[in-house]
Amino acid sequence: MSAILRHIDSLERYAEDNGARLTRGELPDSVHGRVVEGLITLRARLSPEQELHALVHELAHWLAHRDEWNRAPSLTRTVYEYEAEAVEALVMARLGFAPAGPDAVAGEESWPTDGLLSSSVARVVSTSRRICRALGLDSD
Repeated sequence: MSAILRHIDSLERYAEDNGARLTRGELPDSVHGRVVEGLITLRARLSPEQELHALVHELAHWLAHRDEWNRAPSLTRTVYEYEAEAVEALVMARLGFAPAGPDAVAGEESWPTDGLLSSSVARVVSTSRRICRALGLDSD
């Protein structure tokens, strides 16, 4: 089994151990994943790398935002998206994947929490560490 598939398997077990259910199904083309009331849905037929990115992102929402998501105003939801993107960037970098997107630059100078509120940074760091531990990576 490839490393990416092992990572997906580890995160699936971790999600289920933390009370989430995971499924693959039909989502709009522009949506790779979504979390609704404890159900993480990943778009069917993603490549393994796309699926890993989506799973890390949606797991970040599940771990950091599940109790607040439905009550959050739109501005807060925007912050939550930035947080999930930052968690995804940190975890994927720890796994050795290049940053995604045309403006992404590898290295500490582009640490993905620059500009986030301190409470957001705390959630991002804590959630990233939890996901990295689930993947068998040290948390620092």
